Amino acid sequence: MIQSGFIQYQMKSYLRSLTFIPPVTLFGAWIIIFYTYSGVPAMSSYVITGVSLYLAMTWVAMSIFSMDGVTEKNLLIVQLKSKYAYVFGKWFVCFLWAVALGVFALVYPLIFSMFKEPIQAVQLSVAIYGHVVSALFGILVGSFFSILKVESKRFAWLSAMFVIVISLAEQGIVEKASIFQWILLPFPPIYQVILHFTDDMPYVVGSGFWMDALWILIYVVAGFFLTMKMFLRRE
Repeated sequence: MIQSGFIQYQMKSYLRSLTFIPPVTLFGAWIIIFYTYSGVPAMSSYVITGVSLYLAMTWVAMSIFSMDGVTEKNLLIVQLKSKYAYVFGKWFVCFLWAVALGVFALVYPLIFSMFKEPIQAVQLSVAIYGHVVSALFGILVGSFFSILKVESKRFAWLSAMFVIVISLAEQGIVEKASIFQWILLPFPPIYQVILHFTDDMPYVVGSGFWMDALWILIYVVAGFFLTMKMFLRRE
C-alpha cells in the first residue's frame, strides 16, 4: 500500500517547495523559547507542546496534500495504480514529519534538564501518547480540509483553524451549555488528551484514561476512514 519510491518523491517535492519552512521553523523556535527558563512542571509543559504539535501538523498536512497540481496528482495515481496508495503515502509523509517534530518537543527539555522534577516513566509514556494523538489530529484536520476542496485555499485554512479553536475550547463551551456536548462530537477530542496531563505526584493513570483512549482510537480510525472515502468520491 505504501510505496517507498512515492514516499521519497513526496518528501523531496515537499523539501524543494520550501513550504515546510514556516511550520517547522515556528514550531522549533517556539519550543526553544518556551523552555528558556528551567524548573517548569513536566506535564503542564507537554500540554503546551502537544497543542503546538496539533497546530503545526495541521499546517504541514495541508501543505503536503495541496502541493500536487491536478495533472501531477492524476499521473501519480496512475503510476501508483491506486488512489489508496496515493492518500496513504501522503499520510505517511505527514507522519514522518510528525515523528521528527514530536521527538524534538519531547526530548529537548529532557536533554537540557528543564523540568522542575525528574519525569516518571508513566508520565513520559502519557506525554508520548499525547503528542502522537495531537499529531494524528493535526494530520486528520489538515488532510480533510485539503481533500474537501473548499472554494479557496484561504477558506480551507480558516475552516481548519475554526475546527482547531473549537476543539480546544470544547470543554468550556460544554460547561456553558451541555447541549453542545453532542453538537461538538465531530470535532477532534483534544480535551480528552489534555485532561490527563496533570502534575500530580505520584502520577497515576486512572480508569478514565483508558475510556478516553478508546474513544480517541475510534475517532481517529473513523476520521481517517471518512477522509479516505471523501477522496475516493471526489477524485
